[in-house]
Amino acid sequence: MQRRDLLLLSAASALPGVARAQGDPLRQVKLIVPYGAGNITDQVARVFAEELPRRWGGRPVIDNQPGAGGVVGVVNLVRAPADGTTLGIVSVAAMAIVPHTTRPLRYDPLTDLTPIAGISVSSAFLAVHSSLPVHTLAELAAYCRARPADSPVFYYSPGNATVPHLNLETIRRALDFPMQHVPYRTSAAGNTDLLANRVQVTMDSFSITLPHMQSGVLRPIAFNGTARHPEFPEIPTFAEAMPGVRLLNAWSGLFGPRGLPAPIVERASRDVLEIQATPAFVEKLPIGVQPFVFGPAEFAAQIRADNERLGRLVAEIGLTPD
Repeated sequence: MQRRDLLLLSAASALPGVARAQGDPLRQVKLIVPYGAGNITDQVARVFAEELPRRWGGRPVIDNQPGAGGVVGVVNLVRAPADGTTLGIVSVAAMAIVPHTTRPLRYDPLTDLTPIAGISVSSAFLAVHSSLPVHTLAELAAYCRARPADSPVFYYSPGNATVPHLNLETIRRALDFPMQHVPYRTSAAGNTDLLANRVQVTMDSFSITLPHMQSGVLRPIAFNGTARHPEFPEIPTFAEAMPGVRLLNAWSGLFGPRGLPAPIVERASRDVLEIQATPAFVEKLPIGVQPFVFGPAEFAAQIRADNERLGRLVAEIGLTPD
């Protein structure tokens, strides 16, 4: 065989490797985040993206697309090509709450996306202003029942149909006590009124309530985690305080458009699981946030269960679609 033929054969044998390197869709991923910069899901996405270059060969481009509670970004993810070049990190609200409160929605959360893996989950404390003479859920329920009808206990959330709102409604209904919801446009505004005792109760995110629980202005009552929190080991979990009552933890996950090829799903899911086991990833997550370890099938089942359960709750509360 002549030298020219050997060179051609050598070049041809190298082509598949070159094609794989140049044509790997995960090398140039656009990562849609359907929320604004600084949102907790955005923070998680940026920590996650830091761990990807060594696995995917390139750093994803994070594309913040806020609007309509995540609808704008999710719709664009649904419309993206199903080739692995566009993925998204989406929260539970856009998958299991907004579908029951927004019309027209323009996407089906159960069929228009490919669940790849859970990414993160956050838990929260039910906290009360320290002036309230209550230290347990039972005492809170009894106190609220004893209040005059024209002077109820108020709880705040960062808006109707948010995770804190639906969780507090679940608690209130399970224990059958009155408490008046006050929705705010932001957590900061609600927290200001809580500290001033204009509202008395919340279940807002851990990062919002932690400093004020540490200072004693707020008093934790129960924790929505799988185990007691090391910061407040004396405070029971809801599983201990309210056995059988299921609350919602705010999760985020990695998704692709419908029809994403199985090899891409399997590879990306495997990489997510490896990243979640990395101490650097866990340590960089926002306060109160932990890995949400779910593979594709488990994650899809979780989405279906949350969507069905929260749909019933939204209907019971009477939250009509916009």
